[in-house]
Formats: sequence, structure tokens, C-alpha cells
Amino acid sequence: MTDKSFLKMLIIFSMITGAIISIITLIPPIMWLAFTILMFFTGPFVLIYLKKLNLIKTINTQAGLIIGSISGACSFIGFSIIFFPVAFILQLIFKIQAYIWVKVVFFNIGFLIPMIILTALISALLNAFSGFLISYCYEYLKTKK
Repeated sequence: MTDKSFLKMLIIFSMITGAIISIITLIPPIMWLAFTILMFFTGPFVLIYLKKLNLIKTINTQAGLIIGSISGACSFIGFSIIFFPVAFILQLIFKIQAYIWVKVVFFNIGFLIPMIILTALISALLNAFSGFLISYCYEYLKTKK
């Protein structure tokens, strides 16, 4: 669990997941659904994917909390790196009303950076909880067998 290569892989995979979700979030009709998936379900997705690749031997609740929180924060940072510049450019070119708030936020960098950090911490908290639930279900199903 504390292996540096595992941690590096977890961070990179989480940031790629956030970047993919940011591209999906650029579609206005499903914007809020994709954002909800980002805030709640990237931690469990990463946890299940790592278990499927056998990079995690056993899933316990502590590992679920740690992996969920790290992947939640990193995925939101990866999301922000792609979403904010692309949404800003789309708003400037096409005047899409769904991204009018991005134009206001993007011009105020002093507000954008703390907002990204705070939302990444909230995403870490929510994904830690959902990662905990997934790991608890894994433990429960393991004891049932």
C-alpha cells in the first residue's frame, strides 16, 4: 500500500479518469450527471479497477478509504486541468450559456485556485466514503463465502 510506484500509478490513473470525465462534462445535457459521477464514484471505480488488475491483494476498509480519498482529489485536479480551459474557450467562441460562469471564474485566478483545492478536498471526502462502502461490501461478501 505504501509503495511509491503504486501511489504514482494511482495518482496518474486518477488524473486520467478525471480528464476523461471532464471531456464528458463538456456536453451540456449530461454535465451534472458526469460531475456527480466525478464527485462520488471515481474512488470506487479506481478501487474496483485496481482489484481487477490484481494490484491490490486484499481490500480492507482502510485501503478503501485511502484509495478513495487519493483518487477523489487527484481526479478532480485532473478534471480541472482539462475542463476549465476548454470550457472557457468554448464559452468565448460559441457563447454557450452553460459555461457563462466559467468565464467569470476563469478571469479571477485568485478565486479559481482555492475553489479547485476546496472542491478537490470535498471530492476526496465523498470518494473516501464511497470507497469505504465498496471495501465494506467486498469484506462482507468475502466473509459470506
